[in-house]
Amino acid sequence: MLVPTSYHGREQAFVKHHLLEAYLERLFMIIGLYQKSIRYVDCFSGPWQEGSTDLHDTSIGIALKNIMKCRVGLRRIGKDVTFRALFIEKDNDAFRRLRDYLAGVPHQEVTTNAFHGDFFELRKSILEWCGPKDFTFFFIDPKGWKNVVEIPTLTPLLQRPNSEFLVNFMYDFLLRTHTQESFQKDMQAIFGEVPDTEGLSPEDREAYLLNLYRKRLKEISPATGGKPRAASVPVLYPTIDRTLYHLVYLTRHPKGIVVFMEASEQLNLVQRRVRAQAKQENREFRTGQLELFRASTLVHQEKQAGRAAVKLYWLNRLSAIPRAFGVEDLADMLEDTGWFESDFQIAFGELENEGRVRNLDASGKRRKRFVHFDAHGNRGERLVKETP
Repeated sequence: MLVPTSYHGREQAFVKHHLLEAYLERLFMIIGLYQKSIRYVDCFSGPWQEGSTDLHDTSIGIALKNIMKCRVGLRRIGKDVTFRALFIEKDNDAFRRLRDYLAGVPHQEVTTNAFHGDFFELRKSILEWCGPKDFTFFFIDPKGWKNVVEIPTLTPLLQRPNSEFLVNFMYDFLLRTHTQESFQKDMQAIFGEVPDTEGLSPEDREAYLLNLYRKRLKEISPATGGKPRAASVPVLYPTIDRTLYHLVYLTRHPKGIVVFMEASEQLNLVQRRVRAQAKQENREFRTGQLELFRASTLVHQEKQAGRAAVKLYWLNRLSAIPRAFGVEDLADMLEDTGWFESDFQIAFGELENEGRVRNLDASGKRRKRFVHFDAHGNRGERLVKETP
């Protein structure tokens, strides 16, 4: 994989946009099966540091391309879905470029609007534009954090029903500031408390801060419409082995978590290749020597979790009494661990070969997966732990 030249120097944006593109297409096609109107809100749209003149490498261009593609796809199966998109931008020059770009978008495919101003001040207007009923996806990807990611700031949007969110959780900034006295009020607003991470390892500190924020987001979401769920995917610095930010996804649908984690697993490989390419280009620049092989072509997918840990997790969830494991169970497992479905599939297959578990609904069937969580109308298949 080669990162397009328009993304050089901002490889993390390429990774983020890859996830946005992959997930939005799946999301809109699923939602369009049972909703007549879909709204998309980009709360910090820019364009900011885009590398192309046609804005195809911005969240604006990516979202609109996906909307128009999904509208065509849904029409082919007899679903006439109305799409509306709203873009928010404060910067004067960026807003002029945004407005000019939207003027060329075919309105028969998607109705677009642009609000010029500060997200914090425009929250009421944004909600009025959304209306009370239509499914709405909010993309919240700011340049800064003040009056953006704090729970009180997001609460009016989070309390809206029939909504989903993708939020940039600026981990590296919060890591550096959450212990500083001058930022304690800000941390209280973001996390609901001042986080105490003293004595934690770097990995445990990251998990603690991320899970605390996800917990707070879910607490604000209304109870109606299903159990609030949150998952996330890390985006790392291109040439430094450190997390820059997490993209946190909030939904009330178990299928949403499953699809998001599928897109995240694809992103795992993309990000590893992008970072391998960026590191190689950095080495070549410093040494003046070209390397024989392109590093990105030597990178392969790696599993998110240790196999032994996943097998133990399965054994703790299963019992000698058969129970169906469906999409909702899979969503619980993905949200609980941050692992991928493939991790669970491979681990279950190994346990089955060891005679420690069994899928009662798999006998005599040719199968690509060891467990079909989406079988029987998403109710899944009956799994059991074998007694020694």
